[in-house]
Amino acid sequence: MRYTYKVRELSPEKIGKNNEPYVEVGESKQMEAMSLKKLKRKLDPKKKYHIEYRNKKNNFVSATVSGIQPK
Repeated sequence: MRYTYKVRELSPEKIGKNNEPYVEVGESKQMEAMSLKKLKRKLDPKKKYHIEYRNKKNNFVSATVSGIQPK
């Protein structure tokens, strides 16, 4: 596999004490895939995830994505 991704599941938004929305972040797990698009096919499309990785130019990338339906 080309890239190693650090994937964390995000919980649905909740309302805090000051009526401010917040999201709880789950435990991170390492996943491997050839591209971000192929990784998204492995994820559940009904949930949101926070993903961190280094791209081919060695830049750090942090994104919030959801899975896509495989064809």
